[in-house]
Amino acid sequence: MSTEKKPYIPDGWETPTCPFCGSSQSSLYERFGSSLQYTYVTCTNCELIYQSPRPIYNKHFIDAAYAEYYQYADNISMDDFNNIRESGVAMFKKEVDHLLKYDKRRTAALDIGSGMGTFLYAAKPHFQEVLGLDVSEQMGSFVTKQLGVPVHITQFDDFNYSRKFSLIHMSHVLEHVPNPNEWVQKAKSMLEKDGILVINIPNKRSISFRMQHLFVRLGIKKQFSNTWTDTSRTPDHLFEPTIPAMKYLVEKNGFDIIEYFTYSRKDPVSNQSAFSKLLNREMRWGSNLSFILTPKTTNEA
Repeated sequence: MSTEKKPYIPDGWETPTCPFCGSSQSSLYERFGSSLQYTYVTCTNCELIYQSPRPIYNKHFIDAAYAEYYQYADNISMDDFNNIRESGVAMFKKEVDHLLKYDKRRTAALDIGSGMGTFLYAAKPHFQEVLGLDVSEQMGSFVTKQLGVPVHITQFDDFNYSRKFSLIHMSHVLEHVPNPNEWVQKAKSMLEKDGILVINIPNKRSISFRMQHLFVRLGIKKQFSNTWTDTSRTPDHLFEPTIPAMKYLVEKNGFDIIEYFTYSRKDPVSNQSAFSKLLNREMRWGSNLSFILTPKTTNEA
């Protein structure tokens, strides 16, 4: 039986306004894909980089976007959990230890997009209750069975719970959803008064992205990313966050920024060396962004 992937072909196209601020004013950032069929534009108002036009966001798109994840989830084993490389348990333990400085209540923690449960595993000893959300029944069952942590199989839009959380964590999830303002507002409504929201996302203005983008503009590199030469690839990042855009989003939705920095998976809180602190906390040029937020307590919210 052939295992060759079928090319992803959108059912149609839509032309959204900026997912953060709603502006229709933008400039071309880049074209990408095996035939340059996809387009990123930069919002001239908030500086978000987003797809426009983009494939219609429907079940076909979602199934194509998560096909590899579903396939991986179907074959997950405890050996996979014990031998995680990039998203290792040690990484999340460092992140959790850092977040505990801000979450004094430590009542309940929610991880949106919980995957293999590595964040939940790291957080479990410190909270009265931990809970996961995921799109894969197999992955949710694995986490529940192996870690004893309940995972709800649902999108965050449809999730309801009887208690509020002192910590809500969403790591590399937000860039996949078409309605980020609604997600951030819902997270706010589910937080305790002084709760903590953590949003980890890619940093499109990192030094590595900037260099690759420059190479494309100079004609040194044909594609922004070699992975996009795969014709079956689904453009699952509906937008690519930037620091100005994220500041706009969280301010608009009534959050105060406790801190924000860029990070690598080897140094998730950017404090292991003087170079890491300079690159990620002063210049903020790293490949990933972390925003640690709390709801505003003034009348501005």
